[in-house]
Amino acid sequence: MPQPAAVLSMTMSDPFVTVTAYSADDDARAAKGALDSAGIAAVVDDAVERRLKVRVENVHAIRAGDVLNAQTAAAPSEIHEADEEERERACPACEATDVASSRRGRMFLLVAVLAIAVGVGISSIDLAFYAIAATAVFLLIRGRWRCAACGETFD
Repeated sequence: MPQPAAVLSMTMSDPFVTVTAYSADDDARAAKGALDSAGIAAVVDDAVERRLKVRVENVHAIRAGDVLNAQTAAAPSEIHEADEEERERACPACEATDVASSRRGRMFLLVAVLAIAVGVGISSIDLAFYAIAATAVFLLIRGRWRCAACGETFD
């Protein structure tokens, strides 16, 4: 089935989501027509398990649901998350995919406990507070992910 030109110009950076599904072709085409007339580019996918899915760009899903509720007899029966698989994380420096959490929370907890213990030991809670604050700033700047190959940290 040929796709309208507006649908062909959509990019994969904004994935499609299913806003409704119908068992009858006429109902699916009517929903697509209602969305198109509201300025939302829609596509009707081939029947899967005897249901035709009406899909729109992810950013228009909520507005599409509102349009379908207002303009069609059958309310949307399902709204799904974006049909996009999560990409594997890769290091921006060396493109390696062997990355792990940089464990910022554990590092902060360790420094905080040590700073409080030293601060109490030398009777300088102010010094402990400043050490904890400096550690928090440093760890917030540091990336959430660490590359096992090159040691780079990144978000």
